[in-house]
Amino acid sequence: MVPNGGSTPPAHPATAVVLTGGGSLGAVQVGMIAALHEHGVEPDLLVGTSVGAMNAAYLAGPGRWSDRIEELERLWGGMRRHDVFVLDPRRWVRAATGAEPSLFSGAPLQRLLSTNLGYSAFDHAQRRLAVTATDLVTGQPLVIDSGSVVDAIAASAAVPGLLPPVERDGRTLVDGSVGHAGSLAFADQPGIDDIYLLPAGYPCAAVPPTSALAVALTALTLLLHRQLIAEVEAYAGRARLHVAPPLCPLAVSPADFGQADALIERAHETTGHWLDDDDAQARALGDRGADGQGGVLAVHGIHGAEPAHVAQSALAEPARTEGILT
Repeated sequence: MVPNGGSTPPAHPATAVVLTGGGSLGAVQVGMIAALHEHGVEPDLLVGTSVGAMNAAYLAGPGRWSDRIEELERLWGGMRRHDVFVLDPRRWVRAATGAEPSLFSGAPLQRLLSTNLGYSAFDHAQRRLAVTATDLVTGQPLVIDSGSVVDAIAASAAVPGLLPPVERDGRTLVDGSVGHAGSLAFADQPGIDDIYLLPAGYPCAAVPPTSALAVALTALTLLLHRQLIAEVEAYAGRARLHVAPPLCPLAVSPADFGQADALIERAHETTGHWLDDDDAQARALGDRGADGQGGVLAVHGIHGAEPAHVAQSALAEPARTEGILT
């Protein structure tokens, strides 16, 4: 477990993929990854936060890259809310009186991971994997790249108040999104030429959520999305940054795990269009980026816009971006 910026870099990687948090909206990242695969992008480094940590860990596992994508899609297709959030009224009462640190137990998520990941330790991953978490006491963002993968994901996905913090190496850890929405600093390692940021997005439906869980997760995804915009705007790293456009309009709650198949299909199509445009502009710009130098934001999708503006626009105005691409 290493503080921000201290992760040991992979030997000679060229591409990193960063997967953000977003509850059940993490399903869109499966469609995005499938589109990346079809365009010849296979990451050397996977960096995941919260639900993105689960996706990253699964993709980093043993086996062919294409097989891991297909298996992850099947996992999401069969996942339901009770696989992660099990309602226990007695626990809610204990939480209200201070006897529990969260409304939901972390055991269902850990069972889901242990049953499906296919490996238990970072050393057994086939691809370089880094999982982010946040120190609950200091607020310091951390990267975990050793030890138990299941424990690391449980820490990264420990939404404060909803899922319990995880104790590791003398620290109390919670959701990695609290410290870093996109964790670009962890992906910008020596040897990385390109970073693909895959945001899970946020619900942008006309009707607000009604259940307590949906309200909490929706509010969190909105907050994290705004933080992600700021993180992308402030990015000044070495690698070229490619930000996939989130889906919008999106009338799916981040607490609804029953819409995964539709989200995957839609994200696959949208990301494929975006990558077609990204490839075309990259060929026109050459190997150095928009200003002829490395380390610029090579984010494409809106013709005629400056790369930094496109990065922010693709996140802040996903409906406009998607409309142009489709």
